[in-house]
Amino acid sequence: MTERTWIVSVAVATILAGGWIAATRRGPVLLLRSAHAEPASLVPPGTVVVTASGKTFHREGCAFVHGPALRLAGAQAVADGFTPCTRCLAR
Repeated sequence: MTERTWIVSVAVATILAGGWIAATRRGPVLLLRSAHAEPASLVPPGTVVVTASGKTFHREGCAFVHGPALRLAGAQAVADGFTPCTRCLAR
């Protein structure tokens, strides 16, 4: 291999390693229950309802709650990775 090939190889390896290090140092990542969900921008005050198999939290009485509802504090629902219902908690 020529000297130029070695220099290019080392430069590419350095850039890749630097990018990997930068990507892994972003800090803690909020784990959401849905890969396509957006985290809640505002924590809802009071109590919200969730279902054990659901991925979203709702206002009490929302027509889109399917199954037995569990009551949680809004902050706890966000911390547990639930995302807001786009219908009853629209921005």
